[in-house]
Amino acid sequence: MKFITLFNNLFVFLIISVINTVISIALPISLFHYDSWLFRERNWEKNGAVYQGCLGVKKWKNLLPELSDFLAFLFPKKKIRQYSPDYLYRFVLETCRAELAHWCIIISSFIFIIWNGTGMSVLMISLAVVLNLPYIIIQRYNRPRILNILANKKNKRMIKNDSIQDI
Repeated sequence: MKFITLFNNLFVFLIISVINTVISIALPISLFHYDSWLFRERNWEKNGAVYQGCLGVKKWKNLLPELSDFLAFLFPKKKIRQYSPDYLYRFVLETCRAELAHWCIIISSFIFIIWNGTGMSVLMISLAVVLNLPYIIIQRYNRPRILNILANKKNKRMIKNDSIQDI
């Protein structure tokens, strides 16, 4: 009986994850901004360095599967493929989209409280956290690093433009 309950809950968890993912993909990229409350960097994150220092994120982040590995039409976020400002800005916004999807899956997992006892609810919510938190960490680690690259490109362009105007 417990196996069937677990199987049913895992199936519902899969459906919840897919629905949240489809909704996040359908949202226009213009809804996302890296400086909004949810996505902005916190002081304690120290430009993402806390995730490397405490969790060694660089060692494992590329080992996890990413949805674009399976769906070619999605924006790939495993590595930077070009350094144009437009691409980097889109990459930053896509990290926001991914982070939102994973937070929504975690929050949606609280639905298991409705029909499960405490033990199964805690198991399903814990599963949601364990499966989604690493992806949130990756987005929060990558975003400030990409923003720094963008800022450096912008500063170089401004310096170049200033020096041209000075001549």
